[in-house]
This record gives sequence, C-alpha cells and structure tokens, in this order.
Amino acid sequence: MLSGRSAALRLLLGLAVCLVPAAAPAQDDAGDGEKRELVVGKWYPMLETGLNLTQSAYSDNWAGGDKGSIVWTWILNATLENQIDPKVNWYNMLKLAYGQTHQQSVDPEGERRWDEPEKSTDLIDYETIFRFTLGGFVDPFASGRFESQFQDASDPFGRTLALNPLKFKESAGIAKMFFDEEDRSLLSRLGFSFRQSVRRQFESDPPEDATTSETANDGGIEWITDFKTRILNDRVAWTSKLGFYQPLFYSGKDELEDLTDSQLAAARLPDDVVDYTTTVDIDWENIFTTQITEVISVNLYTRWVYDKYENSVLPLLDDAGDVSNPGAVRGAIRKAGQFKQTLAIGITYRLL
Repeated sequence: MLSGRSAALRLLLGLAVCLVPAAAPAQDDAGDGEKRELVVGKWYPMLETGLNLTQSAYSDNWAGGDKGSIVWTWILNATLENQIDPKVNWYNMLKLAYGQTHQQSVDPEGERRWDEPEKSTDLIDYETIFRFTLGGFVDPFASGRFESQFQDASDPFGRTLALNPLKFKESAGIAKMFFDEEDRSLLSRLGFSFRQSVRRQFESDPPEDATTSETANDGGIEWITDFKTRILNDRVAWTSKLGFYQPLFYSGKDELEDLTDSQLAAARLPDDVVDYTTTVDIDWENIFTTQITEVISVNLYTRWVYDKYENSVLPLLDDAGDVSNPGAVRGAIRKAGQFKQTLAIGITYRLL
C-alpha cells in the first residue's frame, strides 16, 4: 500500500517537474503573441452551443437490410472570466451535453418499428477557480467543481434517475500561468482536493422503484493542466485538460478491508479490491472545434479516463458483514482505461 502510493506521488511530482522546462520554451516562442491584459472588473464571456442531427428511414419492403435511425446531440461550452481586482482572478467553465439515438428495428412479422430512444451522450460539468495573482512565481488558488449527468441510465432493468450521481470537489494549492494570450494559454495547478459523491440506488428489482441515497468521501493530491491553442493554420481551436488525482483516503475503504476472502469470493470481487480505491486516477479531455461557416461547425470531443474504482459507489454491508450491493461494486471496478469520442457536425452559435 505505502509503496504503491509513494510511486504514484513520485509520478505526479515527476510529471510536474517535466512540465516546467517543456512549457518555458513555449512561452519564449509565443513572443509574437500579445499577452492578454484584463480590465479590472470587466466580464469576459464566451459561449458556444449547437445542435447536431443525423436521420435515416426505410420502408417496410426495403431489401438492403438497413435500419432507420435518428441521432441528435446538443452541446454547450462556456467560460466566464473576471479580474475582480489586480490580485484576484475569477474563472468559470461550463460544459453541457445531451444526446439520444432512436433506432428502427424489424419485428418477426417483418414490420419496422421505432424502439425507445437510448442516451448517447450526457454531461454536466461546472468548475470555478479563484486565482490570487500576487505577482510571484506561482499563485495560490481555490476552486470548486460540480459534475453530474441529466439522466442515469445504468440500471439493468431500464429504470432511470435524474441528476445522479452528484459529485462535488473542493481544491486549494498553487497555480502557474505559463503564458496567457488571446488564443493560447497554459495553466497548471497542484493542490489538495476533497471530493463528495451522492448516489441514489434502487433498493430492489422491478416493479419497485424505491431508492436509497449514499454519500461517499475521499481526498488526495491533484494536478491539473489546462491548455488552449489554435492549430492547422489557426483553423481549429484546441482545448485540452489533463488531470492526475491520487486518493489518500476513502470513506468506504474500511468496509472493503473488513471483508474476508470467502466474502470477497461470494461477491465475486478481486482479493485486492481495497487497493483499487487509492490508485491514481487520470483524466484527459480534448475538444477540437472548427467553423465551416458562421453557423456551421465541426466539434470533436475525446476523453480518456483511468479510474480503477469509481469512489462514488459506496460498498454496503448487511448485518452478516456481507456486501449487500455486489453488482454495484463490481460495476465500479474498471481495470482498463475508458475512452469516449463524439464527432458532431451541425448548427452552432458562438458568442465571444
């Protein structure tokens, strides 16, 4: 346990050291770009929103075997910044996305019908950062973040819950703005974070729909780097966020440590599942946007996440000490990285 945690901490510090010399030349090379000078008290908003739609349909006697579908996605990316006074910068970021896929199917009689729509993308992500620009080599900062989704469709019986789970995070530490220009910026933050997760779960199988709510907590060291630039001869805007999080404690760890080998086997859980809860998490998010015309744009969103155990899922023990929600705990284990990619072409409105 201690050796794995120390290795993860050394990884974080090593990456932080590597970032400084890598970013320094970029700041020198960026001399052609003018540094942004924010007017104290002035709001700097940016909002980009769009709706993308793909549709196809076929008659009952269509011989090609194709199936009709309707895929729609709504996205919103926004930032709001204010230099409250010469020593306090307030920066806000909001990302929203929701989409569904409607698929046609063919019944045994050969008739085509439309199935119930399935969620294809879902995201609620808001972060606010207070950075104290004191003129030193690094700036102290404090931040808060909220993450959720519009609809939780993870129930195997098809039941859904709105705004589940609710994830909150508070962080404080030091930040370094390597360069800040109109179209290029690089900000890195290193600090300590506390996270709280509120998750509702169905108490039993259908037709019952009663739910129970559990709150999980953890805390650890976090390093996040935000990068923004324009590529391909300024035709494409690229925004990237790379984060490392090393949990140092987890509120459900004691329950997992108390499980015997036979109880772990009965719940079909790995023998070392307790170690998963304090394994370093990695989250790399990228957004590529290009405007074809004033209202038509292409948006490519990618996200790679390595989270060996989803700490918002709290293991629950019954009176006998056995895991009462083994399915949820097994579902929280992801030994490999997760990848998500969304490509959207459609009508977009952008406010600078």
